[in-house]
Amino acid sequence: MRKIFLGKSNLKVSQLGLGCINFGSKTSESDSFELLDTYIENGGNFIDTANNYAVWAGGNGKQSEETIGKWISARKNRKDYILATKLGAYPKDINSRDFSNMQGLDSKTIKEEIEKSLNNLKTDYIDLLYLHVDDYKTPQEETMETLDEMIRKGFIREIGCSNFQTWRIESARNICEKNNYKFFSAVQQRYTYLQPVLDADFFPQVAADKSLGEYIEFYHDITMVSHTSLLKGQYLKDEITLKVYDTAENREKLQKLRAEEKNPVSWVLKYITEQFGGSVALFTTNSTKHLVENIKYFEE
Repeated sequence: MRKIFLGKSNLKVSQLGLGCINFGSKTSESDSFELLDTYIENGGNFIDTANNYAVWAGGNGKQSEETIGKWISARKNRKDYILATKLGAYPKDINSRDFSNMQGLDSKTIKEEIEKSLNNLKTDYIDLLYLHVDDYKTPQEETMETLDEMIRKGFIREIGCSNFQTWRIESARNICEKNNYKFFSAVQQRYTYLQPVLDADFFPQVAADKSLGEYIEFYHDITMVSHTSLLKGQYLKDEITLKVYDTAENREKLQKLRAEEKNPVSWVLKYITEQFGGSVALFTTNSTKHLVENIKYFEE
């Protein structure tokens, strides 16, 4: 499978990443193991999870990390892949599952959640740690200083951000350059072939736009990782089902895509990886058959 470096780091990842949001919740442990095995056996090496995913599926949030941890313990192949997780969006009160009380990015939380993720994942280090959502209440200097400390101690190798506005990424860059901290090597945003209307609100998600693409291409040291790439089956439908994507231009693009491409899903994933000087598209599925079909599009 085609691989690229994340920014200027030494992490070389598959351009089709395996999204593990449903592992241990909507996807059973046995099916999760099968998907992970199939992905690795077919040349994939970029596994994406978070410390809070199952919260949205009614669980305690840790199921995805814990399921991957059990797989890691069983397979004993830790050096064969790049493992990414996230922190910052876990609810302070598990009984409140909206985004009104996210844990944030203060120093204490970062250190505690890294330790929990390491335990869940049954690993000594995290290859890529994302800040899952931005935190405007905590000084950004505190966040970046703590991340640098965790890197120096060997708990994480690289850092990334997710759902950040471009100006906040630039602010973090300035802090890192001033203090000689390691900067983000990846930014994970909502991105796909169809573009949302200008006033679309995905809170707390941030949809990548032209300004972010120009920012990435200007610096060449941060790689785009796309989530929600397939819009929950949109490219298998003749009509646009999401109001925020329902524009005349998008209707025309979808109609043309479905008329011309035998496998519109794989085409969209490949299209995403060709943007911003080379990107990564995350693929989430419960089917090993669908996983293998899409991996074929990314063979070197």
